[in-house]
Amino acid sequence: MPSNAHDTTSPTFLQAESFCQQQWEQEVLPRLPAGWQQKAKELGAFVRMPKLESASDLLRGVLAYVLCAHSFRSLGIWAVVIDLADLSEAAWRKRLGKACAWLGWLLVELLAMAACTTPWLLDKQLRRVLLVDGTHLRCEGKDGEVYRLHTAFDLVAGRLSEVQVTTKHVAEDWSLFEVGQGDLIVSDSANGYEQRLLFLQQRKAD
Repeated sequence: MPSNAHDTTSPTFLQAESFCQQQWEQEVLPRLPAGWQQKAKELGAFVRMPKLESASDLLRGVLAYVLCAHSFRSLGIWAVVIDLADLSEAAWRKRLGKACAWLGWLLVELLAMAACTTPWLLDKQLRRVLLVDGTHLRCEGKDGEVYRLHTAFDLVAGRLSEVQVTTKHVAEDWSLFEVGQGDLIVSDSANGYEQRLLFLQQRKAD
């Protein structure tokens, strides 16, 4: 049986991977909010380790898991093949589990817009105007799980205030969010129950 005495890695593969790395650095990283790497450390998402060198590599792994990897094992194989990181299935699961707060912060920052300071809002001296709503997310596949995405958008600040992801068994509810005095809640009739209005009254919100 013939054997090779030299590296048989395809030059075409290496060139393609180098191109993907360049695209990541030129097209994705510049779009991230200021301080995103430091925030990854502050929120416990990224801890420097020999086999995972940067928050950028962690984010790339997260996106690969969401978009194309079918399991943490597949993610681990993909990361090794492209020389991104050499982490076990369990290690990837742990790192992604600890990244929730950081990913939430990234989402809020990336969706931020110019603050809405209309005369009406200024005259009311409101702390926040929260646009609250929920929607459904269905996983791929015939029997895909259904999740519910709850959001509170702060119209005054021009950014998401909170995001909650639950199972379909958790209904829309204002109590899912941190509501306080000076907040004005804008929602649909799905929340017009006496118990939920009482919740706002107890929190001194409108």
